[in-house]
Amino acid sequence: MKKILSLGLLCTTILLSQAQAASTPTVSGVFEKTVHAFAENHAPLGQIPASDLLNQPVAGIDEETGFLKVQTPKGLVLVARAAVTTTMTAAAPRETSCSYIGTLAASGTGSSSGFANNCKAGGR
Repeated sequence: MKKILSLGLLCTTILLSQAQAASTPTVSGVFEKTVHAFAENHAPLGQIPASDLLNQPVAGIDEETGFLKVQTPKGLVLVARAAVTTTMTAAAPRETSCSYIGTLAASGTGSSSGFANNCKAGGR
């Protein structure tokens, strides 16, 4: 009976860790062979090899700089979002009651970009 319970606990642990790993965003690509990195205190660390970042988990976003926090085998580093690609999904756009957005040419006043000049309430 103990063996069955232990096996069940082991299977549950494995399944939960796989589900968590699937939902954790990772660095999926880089654009250069090396990437400029910063420490958590924003001190420059210099260039680190792209291989140190690939498939590593993204731990979050630095609120002060907007850089990605990437957990590497050597520790947590900050990298610019433009330096890497990730498996992070974009946030859904905010809701609006606008059902029509006019073209740039629709702006008659010339004072705005015209993106919302012809916005009409839904259903009209």
